[in-house]
Amino acid sequence: MYLYLSMKVYKKFLVLLFVMNVMISCSQKKLVSGQINFMQPYCGGARPTPEIIADAAKPKPYANKTLVFVSAKGKIDSVKTNNNGEFSAKLKVGTYKLFEAWRYYKKAAGGLAVSDFDGECLKAEWKKEIKEIIVTKKETKISDKNEIIEICPWNLPCILESHRPPARE
Repeated sequence: MYLYLSMKVYKKFLVLLFVMNVMISCSQKKLVSGQINFMQPYCGGARPTPEIIADAAKPKPYANKTLVFVSAKGKIDSVKTNNNGEFSAKLKVGTYKLFEAWRYYKKAAGGLAVSDFDGECLKAEWKKEIKEIIVTKKETKISDKNEIIEICPWNLPCILESHRPPARE
């Protein structure tokens, strides 16, 4: 009888250890890091030199900006990039979408009023994530989704014609 009870307790103990191990491994976070760059076309008024055009074609670090992670379950976290556009965050195993803060918080680009833009067009812009991040126990995969492009003020997507600033000549 004593041996039977001991085996029963032992089996329960093993099951408890297994459950705890699964819970610990699922709740562990992995360090995820990367670099975010953006493109910025030439927005000046004068005819650009070849050097200016070449510089405008180079990616630039998305420095000191807030990024928002959204998990598949809808949980959010944010991180700020450093001077080189690099970020690092501890994330649980799962799939995440990475957004510019203005897109996640449903604001307008460039700090302008949302009322200056076409609402349906903005809704489509807000859905555009920068990257998709898949974190597994063994690896982290970061996929590019949409480029960040700092648009010239007179060429902002979705802006209503009545609010479009004049282009430089």
